Amino acid sequence: MSSVSTASISAQLAAIVGADNLIDGLDQRTFFSTDIAKRGETVLAVARPGTTEQVSQIVAACTAQGIAVVPRGGGFSYTGGYTPAEPDSVTIDMRGLDRVVEINEEDMYVRVETGCTWRVLYETLKARGLRTPYYGPMSGYNATVGGALSQGSFFLGSTEYGTTAETVLSLEVVLANGDVIHTGSDSAAGVGPFFRPYGPDLTGLFLADTGAMGFKTVATLKLIRFPQHQGYGSFAFDSGPQAMAALSEIGRAGLAAEAYAWDPYFVKIMSEATTSTKQDLAFLWAVIRNSAGIVDGLTAGLRIALSGKRVFREGTHIIQIMIDDHSAAGAAERLKKVRAIAMANGATELAPSVPRAIRGTPFTDFNVPERRTTLRNLPINSIYPHSRAPAALKAIRALLAENQAEIDRHGMNVGVVFFAVGKNAMCIEPILYWHDEQHFHHNRLTERSDVEAIDKIGERPAATLFAMELREKLKAVMKANGAVHVQIGKAYNYLPSREPRVAELVRAVKASVDPDRRINPGALGL
Repeated sequence: MSSVSTASISAQLAAIVGADNLIDGLDQRTFFSTDIAKRGETVLAVARPGTTEQVSQIVAACTAQGIAVVPRGGGFSYTGGYTPAEPDSVTIDMRGLDRVVEINEEDMYVRVETGCTWRVLYETLKARGLRTPYYGPMSGYNATVGGALSQGSFFLGSTEYGTTAETVLSLEVVLANGDVIHTGSDSAAGVGPFFRPYGPDLTGLFLADTGAMGFKTVATLKLIRFPQHQGYGSFAFDSGPQAMAALSEIGRAGLAAEAYAWDPYFVKIMSEATTSTKQDLAFLWAVIRNSAGIVDGLTAGLRIALSGKRVFREGTHIIQIMIDDHSAAGAAERLKKVRAIAMANGATELAPSVPRAIRGTPFTDFNVPERRTTLRNLPINSIYPHSRAPAALKAIRALLAENQAEIDRHGMNVGVVFFAVGKNAMCIEPILYWHDEQHFHHNRLTERSDVEAIDKIGERPAATLFAMELREKLKAVMKANGAVHVQIGKAYNYLPSREPRVAELVRAVKASVDPDRRINPGALGL
């Protein structure tokens, strides 16, 4: 854009959100144009609205001038979810819409603005004895409700309740021309947002869309009573197929709130991890605080203190189990059944230190100084029916073995995690780790990128280029084994892989809500 046009749109945005909520410094604009995996085109400005009306005004002002607008939440995409595909785009930082609007205990729903973090929502609801079924990713200390809805997130509560989409009742959405619509039962005046499938499921059109269809500003989510009793299990297996067989059966049986497995790489990392005395005390207090009774908590804390990191055995796969129930007897019965499944598949039972700790502090703050290093990570998620997961794991392992020499040459490490998603699916997620000096200058703590320092380094290191090549190879193997994906962003081949008539329908929906394709161009392959 010309400098005159840039000044004009910046002035309009400042008039809408106020000068303090408009970011136009180069280092900060570069930060907001970069996700965990890649740097996109640098946006011309970042606006942080505080209301749906302000979002509507920003979107209308930008799209009327042909300017692309991109939604951004907590910033934990690794698939280009919010990295601009076009220069001179405007990023809308949704974190200013961070209020819990309504908690309806009688009708069992919560209305929350989409810039609210999962941690804030969880703690607000827990104080009332309530919870959403899916209640956030591990990054929920910073990750927002809207980001998870856009990306198809799963983790906390997902073995029992599925992905975030299954927790949603209705949405408030700003379309490309600034119109505001509501979905589900909330789309009729005076009805309210309590029921989703009233006619065609328009709510679903705006879920897992990477923000391509509109700006979600308020979400209505289901509520459940907060489960008062928990059960925890950790089980070691000699092989991946054994662990996967047990994990699949636990998922199919609906016994656990969360059930996932680590491969030997992660087991080794955890066994070698060290923590300070202060961190250990915080860890134990989190366990004690989360236990049903103070005696149970003290007992659990003492058991963890005595066992320490010895619970992790090198060379094994470990399944971690978290169970929720409304009675102690129910939690115990579920754990008994989980234990039987694990033992039938050759498990050795371990002290459940990790699942207890995660439940004590379910959300991790990733924006801490010790995490600002040159070490990068790149997850590649893939989801299968239980019947196809073993073959997919074998093919993924074979591909990694074929590339082991290159992996070693670049000083890269690869770990694989597994997660039972609902009763029907298994996630297999390889995660690549390598060092990249450029990454160090992308400072997530101060929300800036040191552009001058990055430019001095020059081209991306060979290890980073290899990581991106390896991701493409893994995606091809996953596709051949019938995978689907969450966090589609601009990295997974969603639209090109659909049936022709389905792809045509998706394009028609996009044309209806965003005829000029100004909302997050490139997302979903649009």
